[in-house]
Amino acid sequence: RWRARWGRRAVLEIHDRVQTTITTTGEGLAESVAGFGVSADPGRAVDLESVWIADERLRAWHDLDRLSLTVYTPVADLTIGRQAITWGTALIFPVADLWARFSPFELDTEEKPGVDGLRILAYPASGLEVDAVVADRGERDDVSAGVRATWSLSSADLYGAAGRLWNQAMALGGITWLFDTVKLRAEAAAARDLDADRWLDPRITAGVDRIGGRWTVSAEYHFNGLGATDPEGYLTRLGSEAFARGESYFLGRHHLGGLASWTVDAQERVRVSVTVLVNLGDPSGALFPTVSWDLGGSTTLSLGGLVALGEEPNLAGARTGLRSEYGTYGSLGYSRFSLYF
Repeated sequence: RWRARWGRRAVLEIHDRVQTTITTTGEGLAESVAGFGVSADPGRAVDLESVWIADERLRAWHDLDRLSLTVYTPVADLTIGRQAITWGTALIFPVADLWARFSPFELDTEEKPGVDGLRILAYPASGLEVDAVVADRGERDDVSAGVRATWSLSSADLYGAAGRLWNQAMALGGITWLFDTVKLRAEAAAARDLDADRWLDPRITAGVDRIGGRWTVSAEYHFNGLGATDPEGYLTRLGSEAFARGESYFLGRHHLGGLASWTVDAQERVRVSVTVLVNLGDPSGALFPTVSWDLGGSTTLSLGGLVALGEEPNLAGARTGLRSEYGTYGSLGYSRFSLYF
């Protein structure tokens, strides 16, 4: 990670990254963003990635995931280039984090994928933040733009946003209430398909967080308007543009999720966490236990597992197809070693 600063006027940030992935099985759903450990890459007109090794079970590559210049002015902060942008408040089932987001099954979540674009942050009044983004999506017709306004009140935060993302006109909104150590959240996204000239079913997430001390516990309910109403529609959902670009990674409509995290020591070097996902329609589920150690010197070691619960796909007989969402993906264990300098 490289950073150059010119007083209080500008910051240049570069994240130069080399990654290696070794698997003990084949690729499974190859060339897809379905399954564990795979997130959709943001569309980019300029490709800064170079693949060194691309075998079935071994992949090594280099890329620049941050390459941005931020200029601070009395009116607004302007950032141009490859940068991380996050909208929304949901932790497990995001609906507003549409610039670039992790798959819920992603193994490496230490650094969010960067988006190529221009971002303007302004604070025109006390408690008010205005965030405007224009982002490259790789194709001229997919260039996206949006504006979000966030109001910070004494016990609540509200936001509203609108924009054109891919081929959709979208409206987003959310609210967060804070009650001492308990936080309540709700947000929704409504989209109109500009090509088909019709409104899509909304996406809604409501959640609660218990924060404080070494424990953090969260729970969420999610209605996925892009999801299929039954397993017979899962294959169509897997082949959709919205799934391929990471707009939503879930196949079903009604979901529950939970997250618990415990910081073991006072120095915050060891952390144990588990995430639970449940598709209420199948039903099926997935468990994600993780233990991470901060070894010092910007070095981290993580061990974890991904356990799928549900009916496996039917690959023989007259009625072949997917019978549950999470049972489709299978289970695995993993280790991750990260070194930053």
